[in-house]
Amino acid sequence: MGWEADVDRLLTRADEPRSLLVLGEPGSGKSRMLRIAARRATAQGARVLAARACPSEAREPYACLHQLLLPVRDECAALAEDERRVLEALFTAYDGLPRERDLATAVLALLTHLARSGAVLLTIDDLQDCDRDSAAVLAFVARRLTGQTVAALFTASGDTPPPGLPTDIAVRSLRPLTPRAAARLLDAQPGAPTGRARLELLRQAAGNPLAVIELSRASDRPGRIPRAAAESVDALPEDTRRALLYAALAEPQEELATLMAALGTDDLRVWAPAEAAGLVTVADGRVVFGNALTRLAALQRQPATLRQQACRDLAARSVHRAAYLAAAAMGPDESVATALEEAAEGADRFTAARALERAAQLSPRPSDRVRRLTAALTAASDLGDPEWVRELYAALAQACPGAARSGAAVRALSGALSLQSHQREAFDLLMGQTDDPSTLLALATAIARQSGLPEHRREVGRLAGVDVDDAMASLTARAAAAPESSRPVQLLAAASLAHRTDASDRCAEQYRQAGELLRAHGALGPLAWALPDQVEALLGLGRWAEAESLIEEGLDHAAVHRWTRVELDLRALRTTLRALRGESVPGTALTGPDRRSVSLHENRATHARMLRARGLTALALGDADGAFRQLRTLFAGDGEPLDPFLSPRCVAELAVAAHRTGRQREAAHVLARVRHRQGERPTTRMTLLMHHAAALVDEDADPEHHFQLAVVNSEAAHWPLERALARLDLARWLRRRRRPLEARAQLTVVLETAVRLGARQLAESARGELRASGVAEAPAAEHPLAELTAQQRQIVELAAKGLSNREIGEQLFLSPRTVGSHLYNVYPKLGVSSRHQLRDLLVCEK
Repeated sequence: MGWEADVDRLLTRADEPRSLLVLGEPGSGKSRMLRIAARRATAQGARVLAARACPSEAREPYACLHQLLLPVRDECAALAEDERRVLEALFTAYDGLPRERDLATAVLALLTHLARSGAVLLTIDDLQDCDRDSAAVLAFVARRLTGQTVAALFTASGDTPPPGLPTDIAVRSLRPLTPRAAARLLDAQPGAPTGRARLELLRQAAGNPLAVIELSRASDRPGRIPRAAAESVDALPEDTRRALLYAALAEPQEELATLMAALGTDDLRVWAPAEAAGLVTVADGRVVFGNALTRLAALQRQPATLRQQACRDLAARSVHRAAYLAAAAMGPDESVATALEEAAEGADRFTAARALERAAQLSPRPSDRVRRLTAALTAASDLGDPEWVRELYAALAQACPGAARSGAAVRALSGALSLQSHQREAFDLLMGQTDDPSTLLALATAIARQSGLPEHRREVGRLAGVDVDDAMASLTARAAAAPESSRPVQLLAAASLAHRTDASDRCAEQYRQAGELLRAHGALGPLAWALPDQVEALLGLGRWAEAESLIEEGLDHAAVHRWTRVELDLRALRTTLRALRGESVPGTALTGPDRRSVSLHENRATHARMLRARGLTALALGDADGAFRQLRTLFAGDGEPLDPFLSPRCVAELAVAAHRTGRQREAAHVLARVRHRQGERPTTRMTLLMHHAAALVDEDADPEHHFQLAVVNSEAAHWPLERALARLDLARWLRRRRRPLEARAQLTVVLETAVRLGARQLAESARGELRASGVAEAPAAEHPLAELTAQQRQIVELAAKGLSNREIGEQLFLSPRTVGSHLYNVYPKLGVSSRHQLRDLLVCEK
């Protein structure tokens, strides 16, 4: 959740600040964080003293302090008489309350005494509700904990620290859960919703852990509301509760002016009680709920008649008229259904699918219902949510079995099955459909590429009337050139063709352009198919920071939409990237939440990526035998590739592992088969890879000749790591033949490339070979970060982690404008132009 490192430093490092305040909205996980920190501290042998402030005791002097110190009351006997008497007064009300300064001094003495026998952790939850007297004593203690084995961990609700705390106390804000973490939390709930309801819940929860849990429970039991949320709404005046109802029903982008018009008032004081209670924020022309549970309570604590009237009032004033009328409708209504269908035309794919599904439910005529369900099915497929697609398909099949066999319905369901890893079922479903054969063949081709099954490839070739590989290229080129195709479809088709022909630069650029267009419309479905190929292109080009960003984005989408096989692909590619950077750790497992549900036999592209990731990890960890076993599995015993495209591109890596383990002959057999399958005109990249492999394992070849062909071609610069690895092996070959000067020239280039890419292990190998070739100490290139001030360096490091200017400013006590000014000034010094390029620089430095 983003706080683990801060807590670990608090518990283990005496040179770090000994007090930490964690801020967050209700339900963001603050109390859970305290419990986990307490367990960690206890496991390390520390004594934990805990208290939770309570609003009902906020006027009771020293109530929180009493709760905190009660478990160690007996330890007071070891203190000096004055200090013991002051503390005893805290626990015996009839003796009268001690003076604040005397009590603060005595508490500090008690903690110092406890610290002599071991570390002590103080945890105080909900500090904003703490009584003033306890807060003053705790602030006094917190200012004096530096260097001691006593640490204090506070939590508070809100965005700003409660008054009275030291101004220099370390403050961290709990961020909302990432989409991935929120989806995993939802998956862990019994009876969690699926399809559209799942997506709506995750959007409403906005990363609040408690909201995810409670909304999931509410979906299973309508009307269930957490008591605290219900009580906070019930305590408001009637007109404020009515205003909150309108705000809860409003579309997320609805303006305040529209809400006020629907309410029939222009008096903003109607929101004041809710603002004072921290339930909503009214600013920038919007009303924003503090969390989703308050919104749920505002909605459910009002009767159905008022909710319906509120929807009608909003419909009369808002541009989102159709959505409000649909919410108010009690039965079929063609006028509302028509309005929803029209509103869906320019909407993002989620909004369109939801509107069309509701329009189908409100359609009086069966033919209209079928048409709108089919359109909703297509929109959900474009969105990329397989479970929603399957729910809509089931509804369509129930409404009209014949419509479920239409081309649009079959393509949507087949695509959903493929994203969930069911390639055989997806392919067989397509083969039973006869409408629109060109579109059918395009999807069948994509499924065949993913499955890698010979029977799928043969069937695609039979339908196209040409060799399967020619069919794939022809279909892709035709889609890219078709004038009726949308721009994203053309770009994706062209990028796919570029990927298959190893035109990596063009591939990456076309995927980037297509991604921008698709994301703008929320069309994640086509993006899901493209992500693994796009990441591979970026890895090959050495654009690792972009690849990493794309992997993390994709994993978020995969968790939310349950793209089972795409998630495995991206996990494998993330492991590959870590191996290339030299960041592999022993025991790395390529698993996911649904790993066991994926048949790798019918997902050979995924299997190939996993095998390569394991092989490169083994190489990075020095396990050449393990690497050879994994990489050799990319090919059958006779040398046939597991995946016709991915396996051959690992032939040089297989040769490296074979060379290190003395299995050159076996690898040479695979290389011969790869050469045969590549034909007379392999791509430039494959030519370079085969030359590198031949130099290492082909006993009948001239190694130097093949090494030179692998590195001298100027086109090799497109794949910097592959060229650097070939140079490294060439340098080793030259050094072993007592040609150190030539070896050094190659190694110098390898080292420069490795530092630029952030390939630490490759850099160390190059330095080792340079020393072996007679260079006393390989020079370490001065990193651009060395030119920055300490503060600029801190800002760069935080920006590289993905923090915004505001978040960086909160940590370093700077304004967002100052942070932006520093970044503007350092970009030219670092030779970068955007944040996503900073990560590679930091990796290089390490």
